Amino acid sequence: MNRTEHSHLNDITGSVVLINDNAAARQMLKLALETAGFDVAEAATQLELQRYLTHSRPDAFVIDLQRSEADGLCLLNRLRARPSLRTVPILFVSGSDAEDFRHEAMTAGADWFGLRPFGVIDMQQRIAGLIRDGRGARTRARDTRLHILPPKRKAG
Repeated sequence: MNRTEHSHLNDITGSVVLINDNAAARQMLKLALETAGFDVAEAATQLELQRYLTHSRPDAFVIDLQRSEADGLCLLNRLRARPSLRTVPILFVSGSDAEDFRHEAMTAGADWFGLRPFGVIDMQQRIAGLIRDGRGARTRARDTRLHILPPKRKAG
């Protein structure tokens, strides 16, 4: 399918960082996201992600660490601890259908939890909606801060 066929899925595009330690799965997800119009950066490791974050801030993260759910939760916690990334949507993908693990991910700050295998169109729509909602929330927060700051007083 081409971008035109998927254009009805979302009117929102943006940058997505895909963190996935499995090269084949990462390529499939990347293709699905690019087909929907997203700019996708890839990270196979947390070190690669850190390098990316030194010069860029994405509109969303997709975490799919297949080797270790604990690593995924740890990464999720570290991303949420960074003030500059607190409002960036994080989608967490896992092969574990354990309810307690899903609960841990959502409690740690995931905005969506997808159980592998999941519908690609659903994920595309979720990312688009979260980016749209996040942009609105960031704009509202910025506007609110501007309105509640007291006026500066001249020393004197």
